[in-house]
Amino acid sequence: MSNSVSEGRFSLILEGENLPLETIEKKLKLMATRFIRKGEVLNRLPLMVAECDEWAYTINLSNSQDTDAEMNRMLARLILCHDALEEMGTEGGIRIRLRLYVQSDYAQMTYRLMPETLQRLVATGLPLEVTSISWGELGI
Repeated sequence: MSNSVSEGRFSLILEGENLPLETIEKKLKLMATRFIRKGEVLNRLPLMVAECDEWAYTINLSNSQDTDAEMNRMLARLILCHDALEEMGTEGGIRIRLRLYVQSDYAQMTYRLMPETLQRLVATGLPLEVTSISWGELGI
């Protein structure tokens, strides 16, 4: 992350009805860092409940300027799981995506994805959501 980014996370997210937790973790060889069942309270004010089951595996991004080693390791692992992910998505009716989240305490932020990371992202065959938030302070 560049020095203007104060926090970053990268997640694999699976959503669906009655997600088979044990099957997912066995096929992916990953334990969920977050698992929510449909109907669980997500927020009390305003009241928000989960509309479906959600399984997520999330890592914190490293502070590297160019190539994020943690993200690349996770992508390499997901490439190896490509067939299992595809099967869960097509036959199991599970919605699968990646999410990149960056947050900054400054008015401007930059997060750079290098060509080798982009190649790995493409090789997973998964859609990528990018979420960013900035608190808008100058931080000069």
